[in-house]
Amino acid sequence: VKPLAAGTISNAASVIANEPDPDLTNNSSTETTTITSAADLKVTVTDNKTSIAAGAQNTYTVVVSNLGPSAATGATVTDTFPNTFINVTYTATQVGGATGFTASGSGNITDAVNMPSGSKITYTAKGKVTTSASGTLSNTTTVTKPANMPDPNIANNSATDSDAITL
Repeated sequence: VKPLAAGTISNAASVIANEPDPDLTNNSSTETTTITSAADLKVTVTDNKTSIAAGAQNTYTVVVSNLGPSAATGATVTDTFPNTFINVTYTATQVGGATGFTASGSGNITDAVNMPSGSKITYTAKGKVTTSASGTLSNTTTVTKPANMPDPNIANNSATDSDAITL
């Protein structure tokens, strides 16, 4: 059974025999299970690079998914871009009925979203690495589950892309 919504499912079973039965009290059984809402939210972020030049343009692709089984109403998507990644603009699209995301914007991403099971939001963020940047360019995106909703795999609720900055 793969329930699609919270609630209760019950199953009753009974047995009848052609022979005399000395104990009729154990011929039936009922099992009741309460199904609670849960959604496995997942995020990935990549720019498909391992290094980037200071002063170069860059594009991140952020994908937020609800692997289900329940809808997630009021999840939060957050991407606070590093200070060395400037002039950021982004667009977002969805499949599967997700709502609440910002279709286009600038700066950091902070969206309260509603995601049916199986839905996906894809953000494309473009910006420039500052000319004075050095070391590593790291960008982390996080999806936070709604309050009181279990997420069976919180390890995939945050993702980071890191690139060595070259001159």
